[in-house]
Amino acid sequence: MLRFLAALAFVLCTLPVQAMQFSLVTLAGQRAVLAQGEIRPGDARRLAAALKRVRPDRFGTRNLLLNSPGGTVVDAWDMANVLDQVGVTTIVPAGAVCASACASVLFVAGKYRLVLAGGRLAIHSCYDARNGGKVEECDAALSIRAAQRGVSGYALMAFQELAPGPNSIVVLSAKDAACYGLMRTPGEPAAGDNAPCIKAALRAARAKAR
Repeated sequence: MLRFLAALAFVLCTLPVQAMQFSLVTLAGQRAVLAQGEIRPGDARRLAAALKRVRPDRFGTRNLLLNSPGGTVVDAWDMANVLDQVGVTTIVPAGAVCASACASVLFVAGKYRLVLAGGRLAIHSCYDARNGGKVEECDAALSIRAAQRGVSGYALMAFQELAPGPNSIVVLSAKDAACYGLMRTPGEPAAGDNAPCIKAALRAARAKAR
């Protein structure tokens, strides 16, 4: 899998913008790491160092605020591995957008996941930046990884199909993210395919198939 992702270094990338910056902020009285900018090589190491500078909250996780247009899947995947090891709550704050690999890889890697009012997730399929072509194998890998973290693989695959490539995108508000089971708060079971919007979509699909 890692070799496959390494071969997709151009997948889910955006035009060059500000490199990802990590800073310490305070959210609701709790110290947190704010990650802003494009995901680039070396960010996994820098993320790990930044998370060491904050203490776990009362739920045992460190808080990571995300505001990023995305970047390459291979680097986002490495960063998600760091989140798995540390135990993190991923948060999209008000006025922020977590897009592309930030949403499909980083955000869903959180043990707990929050989109605050005014924050947005923006999701599209994996694509090869050299030609804009949709990369099905990458989409499948991200959907599987999301499902392992309690996010509906059906939902992620549906968003990927609705936005196949660099010229389309699905934007989700906090309310949308909750309805599709992308969010998870402490003490709440992972919604998976039991999320309200997923259950409604599956019921509609079954009814149509009859």
